[in-house]
Amino acid sequence: MRKHLIAVLICLLPNLALAEVRILVLGDSNTWGSDASGSRHDAGSRWGPVMGAALEDAVVFEEGRIGRRTDLQHGTPLDNIGLTVQTPLPDVAAQHLPLDLAVIMLGTNDLQAGLRRDAETIARSAFSLARILRAGGVRQVLVVAPPPLEDPQKGRLASLFGAAAEPSEHLALAFSQVSERTGIPMFDAGQITKADGADGVHLTAKAQRRLGRAITPAVQQMLSTSAQDAAE
Repeated sequence: MRKHLIAVLICLLPNLALAEVRILVLGDSNTWGSDASGSRHDAGSRWGPVMGAALEDAVVFEEGRIGRRTDLQHGTPLDNIGLTVQTPLPDVAAQHLPLDLAVIMLGTNDLQAGLRRDAETIARSAFSLARILRAGGVRQVLVVAPPPLEDPQKGRLASLFGAAAEPSEHLALAFSQVSERTGIPMFDAGQITKADGADGVHLTAKAQRRLGRAITPAVQQMLSTSAQDAAE
């Protein structure tokens, strides 16, 4: 009898291990946790872990990379809106499967000088990435419109972002419009904070924590809806 129970438990272990909620946060240096000096905020201040700490049984995989754009450095903006997704799931997400949800916060680096990307192009690229993740097996995706830049022409990254403050203000509306078209939900980080770091591009620890706490209810709602749908 005892051997039988042990055998049953061994069979159940893989399923028990997957009982947790698995969330990917995919972004750039503001997801990695850069401050204005180039150092990294501690885990207790980065928005991803802050969000994860507020969610029950959640495991958060942080995939923040300095300089990352919505195209994942492929050179040209993504655009599969209204089309069948044919792009395979990128390794940055595939390595963490299965995933209950991914939160994407990208778009700031698309504003860099020389790229010549307007808000609509950036929004379409961000949501195209979200569609790739959905098609690749990620159950749900939340797209976050990044916080607007604040006087970047005065900071150390002025050569890259000096003219990006005004176009950054248009991202939220563009993201909202593509969200409505695709049915993929979005969250406007600009309602919570601007890029309040000394360089006008990155977030302070306080802003990171505020953002993590603010995103949590939206993520909770998505996970709850998913769980209800699965139960029906």
